[in-house]
Amino acid sequence: MTGALRTALASGDGAAVDTLMNTDHALAVLLAEAVGACPEAVAVVAVVERAWLDTVAVLVADTDPPVRVALLGAVLRLMREDGQLDDAAATPDSATARSQEPEPSRAGFFLPPDDRWAGWWNVDVSSWPAGWVPTAEQVRHAVRRLALNQRTLLILRDAAKLSATEAAPITGTEPDDQGRLLDSAREAYVAYLDEECRAVDSGAERR
Repeated sequence: MTGALRTALASGDGAAVDTLMNTDHALAVLLAEAVGACPEAVAVVAVVERAWLDTVAVLVADTDPPVRVALLGAVLRLMREDGQLDDAAATPDSATARSQEPEPSRAGFFLPPDDRWAGWWNVDVSSWPAGWVPTAEQVRHAVRRLALNQRTLLILRDAAKLSATEAAPITGTEPDDQGRLLDSAREAYVAYLDEECRAVDSGAERR
């Protein structure tokens, strides 16, 4: 962050706040919707507003914190402090149901072990109708079916484009341990989104 922007924030310049929000606000909302025990709009707005207040205070006082890292870290910290992270707030029954939910089928998504490109995406296999674009609700539902650590890392690394080093203090997962977890999250997310697509295509109700 530039010194000029820091000065503008310190003086309460609304345009400076708008500059920050235009870049990172949507990511903070996405993260709160994905990991919160109450992903409804009112709860999301409340925690994101508090995260922005904390972030602006840090930006004004600190030397040069990455804005996105500070904001997304604040969202998770506030939700954790309030007991509003999805897994933390789960009842025994809902936790059991989540653990018993069948793993999504990954058949056909990735090339088989005996292929020279094993593990890579199989571009010739897709059950998505031509031109189908997932809705925001379908994406959110697919993400929320992941384990909390998986969906958090998926959003921080793939959506927010944080580095492994930047994501480590926010998630508590060391950089060297993120690769395996992130690969698993990506595979499961794609498979869950495929289920969303097939449910829509067949007219079946979503689970």
